[in-house]
Amino acid sequence: MKAWGYGKGYEYAHDSEDKIAGMECLPERLRGRRYYFPTEEGFEKRMGERIEQIEKTRESLRNKDK
Repeated sequence: MKAWGYGKGYEYAHDSEDKIAGMECLPERLRGRRYYFPTEEGFEKRMGERIEQIEKTRESLRNKDK
């Protein structure tokens, strides 16, 4: 399978130090959509901060590859 290019370009997030991959896995028509909007209360505030951190890291990884 590897000889046929299967898995080429795949980034396994758990191999990176921060456990975040820069690759896009969603189909084009779903990219950029958000379905969860955390509030500023309780645990959701922490979730929102983590989501923001992940988005920034992914963006920097994508820009690095260009």
